[in-house]
Amino acid sequence: MKRHCISTLLTLLVISGAATTSRVAKGEPPTLIVAPFTGDRVHIQYWQPALGSGLADMLVTEVGRIGKFTVLETIHLDVLKDEIREGQDGWIDAAEMVEKGGFAAADFMLTGKVTRFGAQESNTGVGGIARRVGLGNVGIRQSSVDVRIDWRLVDASHRRVIKTGSATAEKRGTSFNVSGFGRGSGGGISHDNREFMDSALVKATVDALGMIVEELRPVTLPESGRVKRIAARDQAAGAAASAEFQARRATAGKVLAAPSRQAIIVSLGKAQGFRDGEKLNLYEAIEIRDEHDVVVFTEEKLVGELTIQSAQEERSRAVYEGDLEVKAGWVVKAK
Repeated sequence: MKRHCISTLLTLLVISGAATTSRVAKGEPPTLIVAPFTGDRVHIQYWQPALGSGLADMLVTEVGRIGKFTVLETIHLDVLKDEIREGQDGWIDAAEMVEKGGFAAADFMLTGKVTRFGAQESNTGVGGIARRVGLGNVGIRQSSVDVRIDWRLVDASHRRVIKTGSATAEKRGTSFNVSGFGRGSGGGISHDNREFMDSALVKATVDALGMIVEELRPVTLPESGRVKRIAARDQAAGAAASAEFQARRATAGKVLAAPSRQAIIVSLGKAQGFRDGEKLNLYEAIEIRDEHDVVVFTEEKLVGELTIQSAQEERSRAVYEGDLEVKAGWVVKAK
Protein backbone atom coordinates (compact mmCIF):
# COMPACT_ATOMS: atom_id res chain seq x y z
CA MET A 1 0.00 0.00 0.00
CA LYS A 2 2.82 2.43 0.79
CA ARG A 3 4.26 1.95 -2.69
CA HIS A 4 0.86 2.70 -4.20
CA CYS A 5 0.39 5.84 -2.05
CA ILE A 6 3.78 7.21 -2.97
CA SER A 7 3.24 6.48 -6.65
CA THR A 8 -0.06 8.38 -6.57
CA LEU A 9 1.52 11.33 -4.78
CA LEU A 10 4.42 11.45 -7.22
CA THR A 11 1.97 11.77 -10.10
CA LEU A 12 0.23 14.66 -8.40
CA LEU A 13 3.55 16.30 -7.57
CA VAL A 14 4.60 16.26 -11.21
CA ILE A 15 1.38 18.04 -12.15
CA SER A 16 1.77 20.57 -9.34
CA GLY A 17 5.39 21.23 -10.23
CA ALA A 18 4.41 22.39 -13.71
CA ALA A 19 3.14 25.65 -12.24
CA THR A 20 6.19 27.78 -11.52
CA THR A 21 6.39 31.32 -10.28
CA SER A 22 7.66 34.14 -12.44
CA ARG A 23 10.45 36.38 -11.25
CA VAL A 24 9.39 39.83 -10.10
CA ALA A 25 11.11 43.03 -11.13
CA LYS A 26 14.72 43.56 -10.15
CA GLY A 27 15.13 45.23 -6.80
CA GLU A 28 11.96 43.70 -5.36
CA PRO A 29 11.93 40.89 -2.73
CA PRO A 30 15.14 38.94 -1.95
CA THR A 31 15.85 35.91 -4.10
CA LEU A 32 15.24 32.37 -2.85
CA ILE A 33 16.09 28.88 -4.02
CA VAL A 34 14.19 25.82 -2.77
CA ALA A 35 16.40 22.75 -2.54
CA PRO A 36 15.01 19.24 -3.22
CA PHE A 37 13.85 17.71 0.05
CA THR A 38 15.74 14.83 1.57
CA GLY A 39 14.10 11.90 3.34
CA ASP A 40 14.87 9.85 6.43
CA ARG A 41 15.39 6.40 4.91
CA VAL A 42 15.45 4.81 8.37
CA HIS A 43 11.82 5.73 9.00
CA ILE A 44 10.56 6.04 5.42
CA GLN A 45 11.17 2.71 3.74
CA TYR A 46 10.05 3.74 0.26
CA TRP A 47 11.61 7.20 0.09
CA GLN A 48 12.55 8.26 -3.44
CA PRO A 49 14.67 11.28 -4.50
CA ALA A 50 11.98 12.15 -7.06
CA LEU A 51 9.56 12.62 -4.19
CA GLY A 52 11.92 15.17 -2.62
CA SER A 53 12.07 17.12 -5.88
CA GLY A 54 8.29 16.99 -6.19
CA LEU A 55 7.79 18.36 -2.69
CA ALA A 56 10.21 21.19 -3.45
CA ASP A 57 8.28 21.94 -6.65
CA MET A 58 5.06 22.22 -4.68
CA LEU A 59 6.70 24.49 -2.11
CA VAL A 60 8.07 26.75 -4.86
CA THR A 61 4.51 27.31 -6.04
CA GLU A 62 3.21 28.08 -2.55
CA VAL A 63 6.10 30.35 -1.51
CA GLY A 64 5.83 32.27 -4.76
CA ARG A 65 2.26 33.24 -3.88
CA ILE A 66 3.06 35.16 -0.69
CA GLY A 67 5.25 37.73 -2.46
CA LYS A 68 7.97 37.61 0.18
CA PHE A 69 10.66 36.23 -2.12
CA THR A 70 11.67 36.21 -5.74
CA VAL A 71 11.83 32.44 -6.20
CA LEU A 72 14.55 31.15 -8.51
CA GLU A 73 14.37 27.89 -10.46
CA THR A 74 16.56 25.08 -9.15
CA ILE A 75 14.63 21.84 -9.61
CA HIS A 76 14.63 21.95 -13.42
CA LEU A 77 17.90 23.83 -13.85
CA ASP A 78 19.21 21.32 -16.41
CA VAL A 79 16.52 22.44 -18.86
CA LEU A 80 17.77 26.02 -18.63
CA LYS A 81 21.36 24.88 -19.08
CA ASP A 82 20.33 22.94 -22.18
CA GLU A 83 18.79 26.14 -23.57
CA ILE A 84 22.12 27.92 -23.11
CA ARG A 85 24.03 25.06 -24.75
CA GLU A 86 21.69 25.08 -27.74
CA GLY A 87 22.54 28.73 -28.27
CA GLN A 88 26.25 28.06 -27.93
CA ASP A 89 25.99 25.21 -30.44
CA GLY A 90 24.39 27.51 -33.00
CA TRP A 91 20.84 26.14 -32.90
CA ILE A 92 19.41 29.48 -31.76
CA ASP A 93 19.81 32.90 -33.38
CA ALA A 94 22.84 34.55 -31.79
CA ALA A 95 20.88 37.76 -31.24
CA GLU A 96 18.22 35.90 -29.24
CA MET A 97 20.15 33.16 -27.45
CA VAL A 98 20.30 32.91 -23.67
CA GLU A 99 23.85 33.64 -22.61
CA LYS A 100 25.80 31.94 -19.87
CA GLY A 101 26.35 34.10 -16.81
CA GLY A 102 22.93 35.70 -16.68
CA PHE A 103 21.36 33.63 -13.89
CA ALA A 104 20.26 35.56 -10.82
CA ALA A 105 22.04 34.74 -7.56
CA ALA A 106 20.23 33.55 -4.44
CA ASP A 107 20.00 35.48 -1.20
CA PHE A 108 18.43 32.64 0.76
CA MET A 109 17.90 28.88 0.49
CA LEU A 110 14.93 26.94 1.83
CA THR A 111 15.60 23.28 2.49
CA GLY A 112 13.70 20.51 4.21
CA LYS A 113 13.91 16.92 5.38
CA VAL A 114 10.90 14.61 5.50
CA THR A 115 11.15 12.68 8.76
CA ARG A 116 7.70 11.04 8.66
CA PHE A 117 5.76 10.11 5.56
CA GLY A 118 3.44 7.15 5.68
CA ALA A 119 0.40 5.36 7.07
CA GLN A 120 -0.61 3.31 10.08
CA GLU A 121 -3.50 0.89 10.43
CA SER A 122 -5.18 -0.80 13.38
CA ASN A 123 -7.97 -3.41 13.35
CA THR A 124 -10.69 -3.72 15.97
CA GLY A 125 -12.99 -6.75 16.08
CA VAL A 126 -16.73 -6.34 16.79
CA GLY A 127 -18.75 -9.23 18.23
CA GLY A 128 -21.96 -9.61 20.23
CA ILE A 129 -24.71 -7.73 18.41
CA ALA A 130 -23.01 -8.15 15.05
CA ARG A 131 -23.05 -11.91 15.39
CA ARG A 132 -26.63 -11.95 16.66
CA VAL A 133 -27.83 -10.13 13.56
CA GLY A 134 -25.94 -12.51 11.30
CA LEU A 135 -22.98 -10.35 10.27
CA GLY A 136 -20.39 -12.88 11.35
CA ASN A 137 -17.00 -11.30 12.19
CA VAL A 138 -16.84 -7.53 11.76
CA GLY A 139 -13.52 -5.69 11.74
CA ILE A 140 -13.19 -1.90 12.04
CA ARG A 141 -9.96 -0.64 10.50
CA GLN A 142 -8.65 2.71 11.75
CA SER A 143 -6.22 4.31 9.29
CA SER A 144 -4.09 7.42 9.68
CA VAL A 145 -1.41 9.06 7.59
CA ASP A 146 1.01 11.66 8.83
CA VAL A 147 3.70 13.81 7.29
CA ARG A 148 6.41 15.70 9.13
CA ILE A 149 8.85 18.06 7.43
CA ASP A 150 11.74 19.73 9.26
CA TRP A 151 12.84 22.85 7.37
CA ARG A 152 15.48 25.56 7.47
CA LEU A 153 15.86 29.00 5.91
CA VAL A 154 19.57 29.60 5.26
CA ASP A 155 21.56 32.61 4.07
CA ALA A 156 23.06 31.34 0.81
CA SER A 157 26.17 33.51 1.12
CA HIS A 158 27.53 32.55 4.52
CA ARG A 159 25.39 29.46 5.37
CA ARG A 160 23.96 30.95 8.57
CA VAL A 161 20.56 29.50 9.48
CA ILE A 162 18.01 32.32 9.65
CA LYS A 163 14.93 30.33 10.74
CA THR A 164 14.06 26.72 11.50
CA GLY A 165 10.80 24.93 12.00
CA SER A 166 8.83 21.73 11.56
CA ALA A 167 5.43 21.07 10.06
CA THR A 168 3.35 18.03 10.98
CA ALA A 169 0.02 17.15 9.38
CA GLU A 170 -2.19 14.12 9.96
CA LYS A 171 -5.32 12.67 8.33
CA ARG A 172 -7.50 9.89 9.77
CA GLY A 173 -10.13 7.58 8.30
CA THR A 174 -12.18 4.45 9.06
CA SER A 175 -12.99 1.35 6.97
CA PHE A 176 -14.70 -1.94 7.73
CA ASN A 177 -14.42 -5.61 6.85
CA VAL A 178 -17.19 -8.19 7.30
CA SER A 179 -16.64 -11.95 7.01
CA GLY A 180 -19.23 -14.72 7.30
CA PHE A 181 -22.07 -12.45 6.17
CA GLY A 182 -25.35 -14.20 7.01
CA ARG A 183 -25.69 -17.22 9.27
CA GLY A 184 -23.98 -20.26 7.91
CA SER A 185 -22.55 -18.27 5.07
CA GLY A 186 -18.88 -18.33 4.28
CA GLY A 187 -18.98 -15.14 2.24
CA GLY A 188 -17.83 -11.69 3.23
CA ILE A 189 -17.74 -8.05 2.21
CA SER A 190 -15.17 -5.33 2.77
CA HIS A 191 -14.65 -1.64 2.17
CA ASP A 192 -11.02 -1.09 1.15
CA ASN A 193 -9.45 2.14 2.44
CA ARG A 194 -6.74 2.44 -0.26
CA GLU A 195 -8.50 5.40 -1.87
CA PHE A 196 -8.57 7.17 1.47
CA MET A 197 -4.90 6.43 2.05
CA ASP A 198 -3.87 7.89 -1.30
CA SER A 199 -5.88 11.08 -0.99
CA ALA A 200 -5.12 11.54 2.70
CA LEU A 201 -1.37 11.32 2.15
CA VAL A 202 -1.60 14.03 -0.49
CA LYS A 203 -3.80 16.21 1.72
CA ALA A 204 -1.48 15.81 4.69
CA THR A 205 1.49 16.75 2.51
CA VAL A 206 -0.27 19.86 1.21
CA ASP A 207 -1.22 20.82 4.77
CA ALA A 208 2.38 20.44 5.96
CA LEU A 209 3.70 22.58 3.11
CA GLY A 210 1.03 25.18 3.87
CA MET A 211 2.22 25.30 7.48
CA ILE A 212 5.77 26.01 6.31
CA VAL A 213 4.58 28.88 4.14
CA GLU A 214 2.55 30.39 6.99
CA GLU A 215 5.57 30.21 9.29
CA LEU A 216 7.68 31.94 6.65
CA ARG A 217 5.19 34.73 6.02
CA PRO A 218 5.86 36.81 9.19
CA VAL A 219 9.63 36.20 9.32
CA THR A 220 11.64 39.43 9.35
CA LEU A 221 14.41 38.85 6.84
CA PRO A 222 17.85 40.30 7.52
CA GLU A 223 19.88 41.86 4.75
CA SER A 224 21.47 38.87 3.06
CA GLY A 225 25.20 38.27 3.04
CA ARG A 226 25.20 38.58 -0.74
CA VAL A 227 23.59 42.02 -0.63
CA LYS A 228 25.98 43.15 2.11
CA ARG A 229 28.97 41.93 0.12
CA ILE A 230 27.81 43.70 -3.04
CA ALA A 231 27.07 46.88 -1.08
CA ALA A 232 30.51 46.79 0.53
CA ARG A 233 32.14 46.19 -2.85
CA ASP A 234 30.21 49.03 -4.47
CA GLN A 235 30.99 51.33 -1.56
CA ALA A 236 34.69 50.53 -1.81
CA ALA A 237 34.62 51.03 -5.57
CA GLY A 238 32.77 54.32 -5.13
CA ALA A 239 35.23 55.51 -2.51
CA ALA A 240 38.16 54.58 -4.76
CA ALA A 241 36.58 56.35 -7.73
CA SER A 242 35.88 59.41 -5.62
CA ALA A 243 39.44 59.47 -4.31
CA GLU A 244 40.79 59.13 -7.84
CA PHE A 245 38.49 61.91 -9.04
CA GLN A 246 39.56 64.23 -6.25
CA ALA A 247 43.21 63.41 -6.92
CA ARG A 248 42.78 64.32 -10.59
CA ARG A 249 41.09 67.59 -9.70
CA ALA A 250 43.85 68.39 -7.23
CA THR A 251 46.44 68.14 -10.00
CA ALA A 252 47.91 71.54 -10.82
CA GLY A 253 47.79 72.63 -14.43
CA LYS A 254 49.69 75.14 -16.49
CA VAL A 255 48.81 78.00 -18.76
CA LEU A 256 49.82 76.68 -22.17
CA ALA A 257 49.11 79.84 -24.14
CA ALA A 258 47.54 83.24 -23.51
CA PRO A 259 46.97 85.05 -26.83
CA SER A 260 44.26 87.15 -25.17
CA ARG A 261 42.28 87.42 -21.96
CA GLN A 262 39.39 85.73 -23.74
CA ALA A 263 41.48 82.77 -24.86
CA ILE A 264 43.61 81.38 -22.06
CA ILE A 265 44.55 77.77 -22.90
CA VAL A 266 45.21 75.59 -19.83
CA SER A 267 46.31 71.97 -19.41
CA LEU A 268 43.25 70.90 -17.40
CA GLY A 269 40.12 69.40 -18.97
CA LYS A 270 37.44 66.75 -18.71
CA ALA A 271 39.97 64.03 -17.88
CA GLN A 272 40.75 65.94 -14.69
CA GLY A 273 37.07 66.36 -13.88
CA PHE A 274 36.51 69.93 -15.10
CA ARG A 275 33.50 71.14 -17.05
CA ASP A 276 32.33 74.30 -18.80
CA GLY A 277 31.53 77.14 -16.41
CA GLU A 278 33.84 76.01 -13.61
CA LYS A 279 36.28 78.41 -11.97
CA LEU A 280 40.05 77.91 -11.70
CA ASN A 281 42.44 79.76 -9.44
CA LEU A 282 45.23 81.47 -11.37
CA TYR A 283 48.69 81.72 -9.84
CA GLU A 284 51.66 83.72 -11.07
CA ALA A 285 54.77 81.58 -11.00
CA ILE A 286 57.57 83.58 -9.36
CA GLU A 287 60.96 82.02 -10.04
CA ILE A 288 64.14 82.63 -8.11
CA ARG A 289 67.31 81.98 -10.07
CA ASP A 290 70.96 81.63 -9.07
CA GLU A 291 73.96 83.35 -10.58
CA HIS A 292 73.94 80.85 -13.42
CA ASP A 293 70.33 81.75 -14.26
CA VAL A 294 69.11 78.36 -13.06
CA VAL A 295 65.73 78.29 -11.32
CA VAL A 296 66.38 77.22 -7.75
CA PHE A 297 63.02 78.07 -6.22
CA THR A 298 59.49 78.72 -7.43
CA GLU A 299 56.65 80.16 -5.49
CA GLU A 300 53.06 80.72 -6.52
CA LYS A 301 51.11 83.91 -6.01
CA LEU A 302 47.33 83.92 -6.37
CA VAL A 303 46.46 86.67 -8.83
CA GLY A 304 42.88 85.90 -9.91
CA GLU A 305 40.64 83.31 -11.45
CA LEU A 306 39.72 81.86 -14.80
CA THR A 307 36.33 80.67 -16.06
CA ILE A 308 36.33 77.63 -18.31
CA GLN A 309 34.45 78.33 -21.54
CA SER A 310 35.18 75.17 -23.52
CA ALA A 311 36.50 72.03 -21.85
CA GLN A 312 38.16 69.32 -23.94
CA GLU A 313 39.59 66.02 -22.73
CA GLU A 314 43.07 67.21 -21.71
CA ARG A 315 42.84 71.00 -21.99
CA SER A 316 40.40 73.86 -21.87
CA ARG A 317 39.88 77.39 -23.12
CA ALA A 318 39.18 79.88 -20.35
CA VAL A 319 38.65 83.63 -19.96
CA TYR A 320 40.38 85.99 -17.55
CA GLU A 321 38.66 89.15 -16.34
CA GLY A 322 41.58 90.65 -14.45
CA ASP A 323 44.05 93.39 -15.37
CA LEU A 324 47.26 91.36 -15.46
CA GLU A 325 48.97 90.04 -18.55
CA VAL A 326 48.65 86.27 -18.21
CA LYS A 327 51.74 84.38 -19.31
CA ALA A 328 52.43 80.79 -20.37
CA GLY A 329 53.77 78.75 -17.48
CA TRP A 330 51.52 80.27 -14.87
CA VAL A 331 49.74 77.73 -12.63
CA VAL A 332 46.04 76.91 -12.50
CA LYS A 333 44.28 74.83 -9.83
CA ALA A 334 40.75 73.79 -8.91
CA LYS A 335 39.00 76.52 -6.98
